[in-house]
Amino acid sequence: MFVIERLAAAAAIFVAAHFAMGFINPSAGGSGGALIFPFASNAGSRWVFGSLDGGPLVLLIPLMIGLAAIAVLAFFLGFFATFGLWVPANLWRPLILVGVAASTALLVTHPSVWVALPLALNAGLAWVAWTSAWTPAAA
Repeated sequence: MFVIERLAAAAAIFVAAHFAMGFINPSAGGSGGALIFPFASNAGSRWVFGSLDGGPLVLLIPLMIGLAAIAVLAFFLGFFATFGLWVPANLWRPLILVGVAASTALLVTHPSVWVALPLALNAGLAWVAWTSAWTPAAA
């Protein structure tokens, strides 16, 4: 049973990292995004308050790429912590919470009809990590 729990947690974390990585390389999402690629191909220049194509707001693009990178890095380290590989299992909870926070900030600031699934996954991961409903150290 513990192996199945670890595999399910690892799969959820990997999928969450995939959604965050979609901002860094949104080409698969096309012009409007898709279910498993929520960001449109012009995601780097879109923001909830409008376009970032010109003016001083263009400086927010590196910030958003940084949010995506933090989310992906935290999720991948959390993936390894799930199995206790290279990352101690006691870091699993903070890594998942950091990844969820960065990913959620990224998803909320980008308007798309496809963000419901990633946000639901983030909510589930946040609940599991925050309440310690499951941790790799206990499994």
